Amino acid sequence: MRPRQSVWKWLLAVIVMAIAVGLSLLLLRPAGPPSDLRGKVEASLSAWTGGTVKLQEPLRVRYVPPSIEGRLVLSDATKLPSVQSMSAPKFRLTLSLPDLLMGTISFHALRLDRPTLKLKAGQEARTAKTVLGSLTGFLAGAPLESVRVSRGTVRPATGNAAILRDIDLRLNTRARLGVLEAMGSFLYNGENVKFSLDRGRTAEAEGGRSAPLTLKITSTPITARFSGKMNLREARDDGSDTGVEGDTRGQVDTRGEVDVGGEGDLEAKVPDMRRFLAWIGVQLPAGESLRDVTAVGRVQWMGPTLTFEDGTFSFDGNEAVGVLALTAGERPHIDGTLAFETLSLDPYLPDSSEELSQEPLFDWVLFKHLNTDLRISAAELSAGDLQLGSGGVTIHAKNGHISSEIGSLEICEGLAAGRVDLDLSAPRVEATLSGSLTNVGIEACRESLGIGIPLAGSGMVRVDMSTGGTTQDEFIRGVAGTVEVAAEDGSLPIDLTTLMSEPDAETIGWSTETSTTFSELSADCRLSAGQLWCKSFRMAAAKKLVSGAGGLDISRQTLDWDLRMAESEAHQESDETTPASGPGITINGSIMAPEMMRAPASGTPQQRTAKPERSTEGP
Repeated sequence: MRPRQSVWKWLLAVIVMAIAVGLSLLLLRPAGPPSDLRGKVEASLSAWTGGTVKLQEPLRVRYVPPSIEGRLVLSDATKLPSVQSMSAPKFRLTLSLPDLLMGTISFHALRLDRPTLKLKAGQEARTAKTVLGSLTGFLAGAPLESVRVSRGTVRPATGNAAILRDIDLRLNTRARLGVLEAMGSFLYNGENVKFSLDRGRTAEAEGGRSAPLTLKITSTPITARFSGKMNLREARDDGSDTGVEGDTRGQVDTRGEVDVGGEGDLEAKVPDMRRFLAWIGVQLPAGESLRDVTAVGRVQWMGPTLTFEDGTFSFDGNEAVGVLALTAGERPHIDGTLAFETLSLDPYLPDSSEELSQEPLFDWVLFKHLNTDLRISAAELSAGDLQLGSGGVTIHAKNGHISSEIGSLEICEGLAAGRVDLDLSAPRVEATLSGSLTNVGIEACRESLGIGIPLAGSGMVRVDMSTGGTTQDEFIRGVAGTVEVAAEDGSLPIDLTTLMSEPDAETIGWSTETSTTFSELSADCRLSAGQLWCKSFRMAAAKKLVSGAGGLDISRQTLDWDLRMAESEAHQESDETTPASGPGITINGSIMAPEMMRAPASGTPQQRTAKPERSTEGP
């Protein structure tokens, strides 16, 4: 009996093996999909996307592993509002084998090879953030566990130039547990960007939903890391839910979008802010400023606006703390309050070695290209060799219209205050300046600014002027306004005693050995046609009163003055600008080395400086 049982056992084993081999061959061979299977897959994908999905030949169905492969075309996807259409020359959709054998459709994974997304008109500017964000949120709500996009491309509504290329995206919903892991990379404007995202389960929150979120972006123009939570708020007006949750949400229809925001800790580093802005489509003029920019702090964001509630910022070697809101757009908007311990203005001033007359006027001013409401304070400021103390400035800029107010800025042992307005919105620049310097140490300012004229004393200057032009020369010639000067306890580098006492006395250049001290000095001047004309000049020097009039040609840097001297006691009650008699001197020529000579006494001064006519090119 044992030999006979052994034969039956072997025969049974051969039959089972034959059945297994046959079933395997049956399941492994490609099979043309029946029309009802294609229809069910298309219907399920169309319901997910809110559009029309077509599966194109050649199509294949495999049972081990259970999958359907072929070409895919998507159009009119209402749940992807930025996308007009999508086509993939090759896709692979992994299915559930038991459900497939039962005639139903259940997805596990989707792979898209070389898909092309075409944006709707007017959506091109939203690609880097909104399109990928919408696509990620959309795929997070997919009725499957994982999505793989390889070598994808995003194109505008018109034209063939790709906006995003080489998109590589991996998404995992952890068996549709309501969480999302995403990582990948893409090429944007010639720069490769890598990213990773980890979003936890969403939960009900005040005003919408929220979910834990960690996001990291790495590229040459910027590296950033965010850890906190994302907030989703209704943007639709029909009251239906558009929140992201589980395997059925995260979808947006044509009636509105989900407002996506968040709050948490952000650390961002930008090696070159000009390069970064150019990369995202905002052009600034070339310059050496805005380098090594870092921002760290607690942030909130909603839509295009990112707000640092209490941030620490560094750029160009300067460090600040404060509140700062950044709004992305064609013309970015900066709003905030920054406090510096020390602030160097050197990186933001024009290079004096460059030929500025050939460049658009004030094109180097950063706020010409940005909109801003910014309040800046510093314990210590510096600009070149000019050392400033503490002070503050408020800057408002919109579409090339810039206004700034300076309040109590310590400068040259005194204080500066005033307002500057610039209109840089057109080729012709318009500017106004009104302000004052009080208790300024003349010698301290002279040394800081490198002025070679050895002046001394403590002074006050009040200025109110305006100008306009399309070139540097026009801008200087168009200056018009008033200037008031007052000083005390100082000296002028002129040997008035010698010049007044010797009939043929003359000299060239300012005196470096003998100066004239004064107790009081005042001048009332006007600016016009590129000249500073002082109709009234008075100086009390010892027991003498020096008075007169004169002017300065700003563009030529030349002087033309007539001064007269009289006994101060004889004129202390007089309101006359110039003494009726007494010896005088004339000062003419280069401001750095003028020619000075004695003028004879006369009833009226031999005034050689006439008040210039107002420029017709001024504002």
